[in-house]
Amino acid sequence: MLTDAALVLLGYLIGSIPMAYAVGRVSRKIDIRRFGSGNAGASNVWVQVGKGIGLAVFAFDMLVKGSIPAYVAWEFGTDPWVAVAAGLAAVAGHNWSVYLGLTGGRGITVTIGVLLVLAWPELLAAVLIASVGWLVTRSSALWVGLALLLTPAWSVALGSPPHVTGLCTGLVLLAAAKRMLSNGEQLPEGEPWHRALFHRLLFDRDAGSREDWVFRRPPEV
Repeated sequence: MLTDAALVLLGYLIGSIPMAYAVGRVSRKIDIRRFGSGNAGASNVWVQVGKGIGLAVFAFDMLVKGSIPAYVAWEFGTDPWVAVAAGLAAVAGHNWSVYLGLTGGRGITVTIGVLLVLAWPELLAAVLIASVGWLVTRSSALWVGLALLLTPAWSVALGSPPHVTGLCTGLVLLAAAKRMLSNGEQLPEGEPWHRALFHRLLFDRDAGSREDWVFRRPPEV
């Protein structure tokens, strides 16, 4: 039991590594959470710092923060559910990092890393759905959310073990919670709260225009 608990805690601590924040500080002397989407993750680094560095952060978040905790827990845990818990803890760590005062990224890249190890058929289905949806509508946040939402159903349809369905369900709940709570930002003034929260859940942003949201700057800049 102690080993299993340590594996889950390790997952959270590895997931909490704030690589996007560190890259923003070192390369641009900025707090990445105050720019663009406010996301301390690869997508915001791509826009605010550079595409090459954004890809490097994407790889780190997926393979180190997502895949490694899930793989280690799968190999050394006493039950598949320990690997599920470690994977979910890694995503939670990225979303609510202990090193960033419980702020962080959206967790999608880390989620990909976890699914790559524990549920690659469900990941493949999600990537296909998100890719086709993006090609048709050019709305990545909408289709990534929908693709993730469908992963529990895919796991049932594919006859995957119960722990895989549990993993997919947990990942959906973590993604929804992060979209709704964001990094603690206030809802826009004058916007009805139910519409703002729905917009946040569906499109993962507060602003009506994606460009206005992605390219935001602090007032003093």
